[in-house]
Amino acid sequence: MLSTRTIKRDFRALGRLVRESETQVTFPSLLPVTESDTGRNRWPQSINTCLCVWCHHYSFGFFDNGMAFMASGWLVSDGIHISQRRQKVFAHKLTGFFDRSLSYT
Repeated sequence: MLSTRTIKRDFRALGRLVRESETQVTFPSLLPVTESDTGRNRWPQSINTCLCVWCHHYSFGFFDNGMAFMASGWLVSDGIHISQRRQKVFAHKLTGFFDRSLSYT
């Protein structure tokens, strides 16, 4: 697993490239682990917190989709893929996010 420090460094480097290109970018949050092990969820939560602050500071979009995936009934039994009945809901949420983001430009 990559260290938190390495991931933050990589995001900073990516941010510099994006700002120089004057491209609009939205970063999604890392997904939480579906198991109930809170220790395993601290790492993605830590990255997401930093990523959210970083995105707002540099006027990048941030799409926090992690908690939606933890809701009951979203994931199939493998704990990774979205159930078919929730795929439309997720697509609707994502579309709404991008519509709101584009209306600010």
